[in-house]
Amino acid sequence: MLSATTDRFFGYYPGTVALITAAHDGQRNVMAAGWHTALSADPPLYGVAVGRERATHALIRAGGTFGVNFLPLAHADAVQGAGLHSLHGGVDKHALLNLDTLPGQPLALRGAYLHYTCRVSAVTPTGDHDLFVGHVEQVHFDPDAYDDAGLLVAPPAIYLGRSTYTTTSTERAEHGR
Repeated sequence: MLSATTDRFFGYYPGTVALITAAHDGQRNVMAAGWHTALSADPPLYGVAVGRERATHALIRAGGTFGVNFLPLAHADAVQGAGLHSLHGGVDKHALLNLDTLPGQPLALRGAYLHYTCRVSAVTPTGDHDLFVGHVEQVHFDPDAYDDAGLLVAPPAIYLGRSTYTTTSTERAEHGR
């Protein structure tokens, strides 16, 4: 039987945590975001919910762009660290967590198996967060992270809650083929 509650387990469901990058006027930041999703294929839109008090929120607003980076389980410490440390405290999380960017791509993190560069097309207030809707302008991916069918084979960092990460099994169930 399920118990009724909205506080203890709200948001405690397994999912990928994306590292959201933003930069403006010589300042950069990276934050962990569990609330993110693809919104449209045509045009390609991706959304991320960011708390208004976050330094990344101000950088996205000012710069008008953001990056969405998916890292494998081997980088779970960096994913966790991006959620624990704050630019407000003067921390350069890129340096602290050894998160380098791709040459000429200041929003694309080296080591990500998938990256989207997004230009903000809409901002929607959603309670204590704003949903940034971004038009996907560039996609970078690690070809070794995908099989011939385009399915991910790299072990994604899946957040379970309470600073705990896991990954997927290599076992697959195909349906309708």
